[in-house]
Amino acid sequence: MSHRELLSIGEFSLKTGLSIPALRHYDEVGLLLPARVDPGTGYRRYRLDQAPQATLIRHLRSVDVPIDQIRTMLSDQSGHDVAAVLQAHRERLLERAHAIARLAETLGRHNEEGTDMKTVKEDRVVQATLPAGELEATVSFYTQAFGLEYDESISSFQFGAWETDSFFLLTLDAAAGTDGGFGPAMFGLYVDDLDAAHSAALAAGAALVQAPFETDYAPRRSVVADPSGNRISLTQR
Repeated sequence: MSHRELLSIGEFSLKTGLSIPALRHYDEVGLLLPARVDPGTGYRRYRLDQAPQATLIRHLRSVDVPIDQIRTMLSDQSGHDVAAVLQAHRERLLERAHAIARLAETLGRHNEEGTDMKTVKEDRVVQATLPAGELEATVSFYTQAFGLEYDESISSFQFGAWETDSFFLLTLDAAAGTDGGFGPAMFGLYVDDLDAAHSAALAAGAALVQAPFETDYAPRRSVVADPSGNRISLTQR
């Protein structure tokens, strides 16, 4: 392939919308390699058919998808990694948006009322363990009722993406409740549609503890028990 059939880095920059410094950086980190680099001058040249990939990289970087994850997406031919990376990044962006909204509200209140800004403790609970004497039935229940996916390698259902504020593990312990272990637990789940979630839980094998109800001091909610006896408070989001 001759130089005439290749685009200079400047021409490729105009074609794809990626700046020349960005193209040099992506070459250095192995994300987007030039088709040819002149050994004498170091000039980079690109094929025209590299433009779609470069444009995709520009779009992904515009929403702050990390370079390592873009590399994973570009190397994936099945599409599975692409979907997983985009979903994880979407959750990170949503968590960031929520954090910004909370900060804006706090700052607004501070400016309007002159109240002191409290220091928020950053540590938070990221895992809860439930006794599961009926392990198979309990796994089936959470899968059917809430669409969760059980990871047998860690005996847990995972909420949210790792390293985001939504990450949480709901772990099942088949040995708990025996030989001095702890008994049934209770935890809460926010749901978008309480009636639908309550009905789905009962259809999946939950026992009714308390039908949907509301109070003056809390959102509408209900309580059910999973096949291992753990109670779940379903609360309207």
